Amino acid sequence: MPLFTSPYPSTSPPHLPPKEHDYIIIGGGTAGCVLASTLSLDPNCTVLLVEKGHERDNLLSRLPLFSQNFELPGLQSVCRLSEPVLGARQQRAKIWAAEAMGGTTRINGSLWTRGMPAGYDLWAKEFGLTEWSWEKVEPFFEMIEKKVPRREPSAILEMIPFVDKAAEAVGLPLEGDVNWPGAKAQGCFRMHQTVDERGRKASQNRVWLDPETVRKTPNLTIATGYAATSLQFDTRGARAEGVWVKDATGKCPGTNLLKANKEIIICSGVIGTPQLLMQSGIGPRDQLAPLGIPVIREMSQVGRNLTDHTSFPIMSEIPQKHTIHSLLNPFVLTWHLLQWLLWGGGLLAASSTPRTLFVQSSAIDDKTMSVLDRNPHTGQSTMNPHDTTNIPNIEIMITPVNTFMEAVIPNKSLTSWYATLVQPFSRGQVQLSPPPSGRSDDEPAIKIIYPMMTDERDWAVMRKAMRFGMRFAEEFANHYPHSAVMSFAPGMDLKYLDSVIEAKAGKGTPKKAGAPTRVPDVANPHAQISSSLLQQAPERHERRTWQTVSDQEIDEYAKRVWASALHATSTCRMSLSPEDGVVDQRLRVHGFENLRIADASVFPAIPSSHTMAPTVMIGKRLGEMILDEAGRR
Repeated sequence: MPLFTSPYPSTSPPHLPPKEHDYIIIGGGTAGCVLASTLSLDPNCTVLLVEKGHERDNLLSRLPLFSQNFELPGLQSVCRLSEPVLGARQQRAKIWAAEAMGGTTRINGSLWTRGMPAGYDLWAKEFGLTEWSWEKVEPFFEMIEKKVPRREPSAILEMIPFVDKAAEAVGLPLEGDVNWPGAKAQGCFRMHQTVDERGRKASQNRVWLDPETVRKTPNLTIATGYAATSLQFDTRGARAEGVWVKDATGKCPGTNLLKANKEIIICSGVIGTPQLLMQSGIGPRDQLAPLGIPVIREMSQVGRNLTDHTSFPIMSEIPQKHTIHSLLNPFVLTWHLLQWLLWGGGLLAASSTPRTLFVQSSAIDDKTMSVLDRNPHTGQSTMNPHDTTNIPNIEIMITPVNTFMEAVIPNKSLTSWYATLVQPFSRGQVQLSPPPSGRSDDEPAIKIIYPMMTDERDWAVMRKAMRFGMRFAEEFANHYPHSAVMSFAPGMDLKYLDSVIEAKAGKGTPKKAGAPTRVPDVANPHAQISSSLLQQAPERHERRTWQTVSDQEIDEYAKRVWASALHATSTCRMSLSPEDGVVDQRLRVHGFENLRIADASVFPAIPSSHTMAPTVMIGKRLGEMILDEAGRR
């Protein structure tokens, strides 16, 4: 099979797809691709997939490591900024996505994590969603994993064995398979990555809708470069009849109605799905009425319950050769590129996160910052993956690269211990706001209220996560045969930290970001922060340990370095009633006969895992549901 295939078989502006199909899927992302693949298995139905972006296969999109560098050209990545976050120095969250076939799987960390069984049992227990218990969803994970390529990292940096030793020192077992249902609830896990046998990134468009498959599926049409603007309903307002689309570039004026004979399924993502519903008149009346949008059905929960994993990096300085920063050396980069081309191996064929720690904060001993295998109050095991009280609420991603800045900090080769809250209590919202142009006939803008630590309980967990991360970094340094000083951690000199945050790279473009999967800009190795823009790193500043750092020092550090882990969910969450959510257990929008949603927005609660695998599961399961209901199996 060649590295790149022939042009993708899709219809794009100014050409229109056929105007009538049985099923219309809006969004060719993480869930949309598998859903289209599944529905088109029935030769007696016609399926249209509408995607705003394009396929555009290229070298960067195939290299697992480089595809994580969102700002490189050719990746079709887009960034939405949240409103300034109160209590976090008015910083804005950067919400990255990809407007392309495959969606965010084109630019993500390629990490395949199902989440522990108890997480799905919690959906059944807490929300009454018994059709989404572990027993009900596990068969669909097994089904999709027969198709989705997965493997462990092809290259292990020399620091990783010392990560394993540090994990054992803090009480975490070493687990070989992060997706084995019997794996312990807490541990140091090897990460499965969606990379094929030739080292190519297996984004979901390539897994389910590769060009050859699409050509051989005559009942499937893919329309790229079209943006959905609103839905068309019948006179009762209970049935979706079609979707209005336009040229995403605006070069071809006007909109066109594409009709659905059977069902419309929205797969536009955590931001795009509630946006389309509200633009179509489905949502909170107090948001729609001021914008002049006729209310088809008032649904107060559309856009609410925005949840995300929020990350806080701690970084240690270690030799460059033991980190991904080694690729800044052109000879090392050339060698790894050759490994990828010839054998599908090397650093370029892997994610930036080869290991991760999952921990439940209640199992961390406050006095030692070690993980206990039994709850001191109840005597129950903290390692049972089927006990909902053991669901991890902390993840420490092991990322051998500087994850704090988008440009290289001079003279520092860093590895990150990325402390992340994976069961946060804070909630945000996606809202509509008046169009920037001020013209009422233009589309409304999107306002994102990011859920950054608005619940005090999250601050308590974050402080423990940071102390545990510092304890882990100290244990790593104790075992590692080289220096591993924590250069960026709570208690550090804030003037220096602020100078790093405020410094500019290149021609003065601000580079503060913080996505946990950033990799060095090896395409421009000189894109460093000028040393003259930085405060000199204090040589005599007393470094804190996990034992001596104060809550205030942790909080001040966290307010400066926080970032979205890009795992947002739940803006159209599943519920038993429309007062509590947006879709029912069969993913139908409450009150509509034939309108469904399949993406991470329907999660009733955020998983403690990375979100790609659960989202693909959602798409596959809905496809099977629809086919079963149609009686075509």
